[in-house]
Amino acid sequence: MRLIYIHGYVEDPGIFDQLAPLLPGEDVLKLNLRDEFARWNPADRGVNVSSLAAYLAGTYQIDPADVVIGHSMGGWIAVNLKAQTGCGAVQISSYTDPRKIVTVTRNIALLRWLVRIGLVQSLRFARYALSKYPFEQSRALHRQLIDAMRAQPRRYIYQQLRVLLAPPDVPPAMPDVRIHTRPDNVLRAPDEPYYETSGDHFNLVFHPDEVAAPILTYLAKRRATT
Repeated sequence: MRLIYIHGYVEDPGIFDQLAPLLPGEDVLKLNLRDEFARWNPADRGVNVSSLAAYLAGTYQIDPADVVIGHSMGGWIAVNLKAQTGCGAVQISSYTDPRKIVTVTRNIALLRWLVRIGLVQSLRFARYALSKYPFEQSRALHRQLIDAMRAQPRRYIYQQLRVLLAPPDVPPAMPDVRIHTRPDNVLRAPDEPYYETSGDHFNLVFHPDEVAAPILTYLAKRRATT
């Protein structure tokens, strides 16, 4: 059983550094989406979560024997990979309904323009986002991610926004495990049942034991039935 980790918006695989050692490590793949987009090099207007999932499924031969563990946007990719390949899907602080994303606009054309003129990565926007951040525990991590976003290529920022918000071509599947927190300023709580943990959107970093527990239970049951 291969575990495939997919990070969230403006993150990198390091987001799993506290969680991954608590889970099986015999066959592990941690994807870096910035590198994947650079290799894939799609036409931007053709990017959505379905096209990205199809690219990843083909590139890494993802199949029903695999389990994809995704944080935030990565969890959205995970359930879309499950819809296309039958793989297992674990969502951490993620969603199956894009309306759960807390955002000022879902207008892709407007977001493209805001990225193009540099507003999304501007110092003014960064200062605003930092000043409004409500969680002390993850404040330093949030600052690191804002800094990372400001340094990422504008095209890659826009591609990620399309993955988050552009309508999928294939309806997503439901996750096998859904893990969430109530205090989350990025995503509203799911309507479906979920495992609740301490912390905020970054529970996997600051409460990895709580996040790992339901995943380990799921993996053990999965092994027992295969």
